[in-house]
Order: sequence, then structure tokens, then C-alpha cells
Amino acid sequence: MIAQAFEAWLSKTESTATRTAYRNDVKQFMAFQGLEIEQLEAMTQFVPDDVTRWRDYLLAAGGRPDHEGNPTPGENSTVARKITSLRSFFSFLQNYGYRGANPAAPDFVKSPKVSDKGLTPSILPKRVGHLLDAPDPETPSGIRDRAVLAVFAYMALRVDELHHINVGNISRDGEHTVIRIKGKGNEIRRGVIPPIAAAAVTEWITVAGIANDRSGPLFRPGASARGQGRDGFVRRRMTVRAIQQLVKKHCQAVGIDEEVSVHSLRVTAATEADKAGIPLIDIQHWLGHKDPRTTLRYIRGVENLDRSPAYTIRYG
Repeated sequence: MIAQAFEAWLSKTESTATRTAYRNDVKQFMAFQGLEIEQLEAMTQFVPDDVTRWRDYLLAAGGRPDHEGNPTPGENSTVARKITSLRSFFSFLQNYGYRGANPAAPDFVKSPKVSDKGLTPSILPKRVGHLLDAPDPETPSGIRDRAVLAVFAYMALRVDELHHINVGNISRDGEHTVIRIKGKGNEIRRGVIPPIAAAAVTEWITVAGIANDRSGPLFRPGASARGQGRDGFVRRRMTVRAIQQLVKKHCQAVGIDEEVSVHSLRVTAATEADKAGIPLIDIQHWLGHKDPRTTLRYIRGVENLDRSPAYTIRYG
């Protein structure tokens, strides 16, 4: 029964990466208890002390093992996520029919404190400009890469959101070009593509010859590794990993720090929107966040004293 519930719990999310992370979290917890993942029926025997000892082990030894299975230094955010994964699974078991207490519940096990400030580095706006010009405009794959980078930079999408865009998700609404975005939890929202990014996307669609393939993926891999798209593109989605590597490659080409990731473009866009005076609630909806506190973790830079609410107050 527990094994069946485990697979049902994992299937709640469509994200392959999330399912893999959840599976590995539970597997690591069981390994710490001296059990294999095939022994899931033993999950109902655990008590809060078992979870607490695992949390303390992770904090002391590291959040995850390296490629040889040895513990490596971990961050509070990683350990907190693992505790949350375990807590979620036990909660699902209760809904599935398990009548025991949740040994990972907050009343029993406290997750490590995670800073309100995000850790993902942002990029200086001038460097983003260099990045957008990095792909070769003379090759089909370069034109595709420019469109990918423009959508990230101007729409602040998650990598999984860009991965799922179809040609038919792009439409016109009056004077606006919009994309239908499938976000976390299958939440659907619409995002505006500003003209500079829309032009890059339109050029890519024209070069790839996919304007009439409405049900096909927007961003596709080249037919060959070295053809640079000159021999065409395959009708399948670029993988998330390929998209991440694409961004990394062009970042390195213009000398952007290797710690920068796809997520850095999202953080940078949120920070620039805040600097432009866009209300927090609008940035929240733009990013597809449910909680404004999450949005605040995306905004980098020094405190803006000029925009202090104190200057707006008038008495008498």
C-alpha cells in the first residue's frame, strides 16, 4: 500500500525534475535509516526523532552525497527542501489512509532557517545587453538562441515554462503580442512579449519555417550537432538541460560569471522591474508567484531610500 501511495504522490507533479528530487529525498532518508527504497512499508514505523536525526546529519555532513556517495557541505535551503519533501509524503499517506502522526510535521521537526534573500546572482543590465548580442545572427541556431535569451530576459520565465511553449501559444491581443504560459502546478497565465523580444521570436519562427506548426514546440534542437541549424531542426522540444547549457555557453562567451544560471535572468528581470517602480503585486503576477514573499527574494540591490513610504505620509 505504501509503495502504491508513493508513486501516486510522485505523480501529482508533472515536472520530471521535481519527481526525481522527491524520490531521491525519500530514498536518502531511508538510506540513513539503513533501508532500501524497496522497503517503503517501513515508513509507517518512523517517529519524529528519526527525522530530527536525519535533519541534523544533513546539516552537519551536507545536503546531498557526491558522485561517490560521500556527504558534501549543504545549505539550509537544501535541507529544508528535503524535510518538506518528507513532510509532504507523510501528509499524503494520511490522506491515503495512514492513521499515524506525521513524524516530519512542523510541531515535531523544525526545518532549518532559510534566508529571506535569494542566493541566485543577478546580472548587470549592461551585461545582459552583451548576452543578447552573443549568438551568431548568421546561423539558424544563433537566431534561435537570440530568441531564447530574449524571452528569458524580457519575460522572466522559468526554464520549464519556456521548455513547454508551443508555436500556437503565441497570439495577438490588440496591440500586444502575448504568450500562453504553463506555470507551476499547471497554472496558466499570459505574458506580454515586448517588441524587441517579439521581433527575435518572429525571426526565429520564420527561419525555422514553423509558423503553421501551431501544435509543435517553439524551441527545437538542430538536426545535427554541428550543423548550426543549417540542416534544419527536429520537431521536438529542446530539453531543459539543453536550454540551460545554451544560456551557460553564451554567458561564458561574454565573460559573465560562471555562477550565473538561467534563473539569474529571471532574478535580473524582477530586479529591473522593481527599479522601474512596478508595484510588487504586478511583479508577483508577472513571475507567476502565489506569495509576494517569494517575489521579494528575487529583487536584488541596495535599499531604495527614495521610495520609502515615509515620504508619502502627511498629517494635518
